[in-house]
Amino acid sequence: MSETLEPRLYPWQQAIWQHLLAAHKAERLPHALLFTGAEGLGKSRLATTFAQALLCGALSDTGQPCGACRGCHLFQVGNHPDYRRIEPEEKGKAIKIDTIRAFVDKGALMAQAGGYKVIVIEPADAMNSAAANSLLKTLEEPVPWTIIILVTSRPGRLPATIRSRCQRITCPVPPRKQAIQWLASQVEEGDPALFLAMGSGAPLLAKQLAVPGLLQERAGMVDEFHAALNGREDPVTIAGRWDKLELPRVLNWMSGWLIDMLRLKFGKQPPTLYNPDQLQRLQAMAQVLDFKVLYGMLDRVYEANRTLGSQLNSLMTLESILLAWANSKKITTRA
Repeated sequence: MSETLEPRLYPWQQAIWQHLLAAHKAERLPHALLFTGAEGLGKSRLATTFAQALLCGALSDTGQPCGACRGCHLFQVGNHPDYRRIEPEEKGKAIKIDTIRAFVDKGALMAQAGGYKVIVIEPADAMNSAAANSLLKTLEEPVPWTIIILVTSRPGRLPATIRSRCQRITCPVPPRKQAIQWLASQVEEGDPALFLAMGSGAPLLAKQLAVPGLLQERAGMVDEFHAALNGREDPVTIAGRWDKLELPRVLNWMSGWLIDMLRLKFGKQPPTLYNPDQLQRLQAMAQVLDFKVLYGMLDRVYEANRTLGSQLNSLMTLESILLAWANSKKITTRA
């Protein structure tokens, strides 16, 4: 609900906003838009703000919703007859066919206020195959003045038939200077540059990491990662501890460590790292492993990340990765 109540764009979204606004003014909007980009870039706010703008009766000079007209009032209280938001009933669950059917039959797609009908589906990749097929039928036979906005950080999970029928709007990672400046205004303690590096350049993800104690938690995990590699700690025991944490964050951190190790092995010049504060520990691990092993481990982590939200057991996923990691040094030695 917070995205609906605060229709403000982030500083790095201005170029995309102007593109959308120009298409709107020229009446060249497609019937379906696909907002993509990494986590933590504000795609949800961008989609929600644009949806409100399409339903606003008096846009501001910058093209953003006025917030004062009847359309904006209805939108802000979640009662606009021509706006629908489709999302899983519970986080991590699938969007089912009945949910899609309720919003995409011909009657439900007709605007009641005489303007646009706007439907936002987020995360779009949460649709199961039956739901996706139901939506596809609507995309193949679009209804005039109806805009469907799909939002996802994992467009590859959507069927190609759906992707091909949407105009993709890619949200890029903002310039580092701009992101640090914004982040510095949002966090009270810590180094914004470090948080931004840890968040892979995504400001909102970086802001989430600026939590007391989180840096210490991550440092402890790097220590455990190193201990598992050297045989000083049982990888299954480590997996049990990490299973109590948020799996997406654990996988994101592991991929960052592995990418940093690869960067450290590539050249003599100090590379840009996701974890600059862990340079010595990462360097120590990189020195005893070869490229093939590191790339193999990175593939494992990416595959685990790709299957997030499926029925796979998180503990088994972590055990599999950490057991392979613990065996990495032996593989390098044998090679």
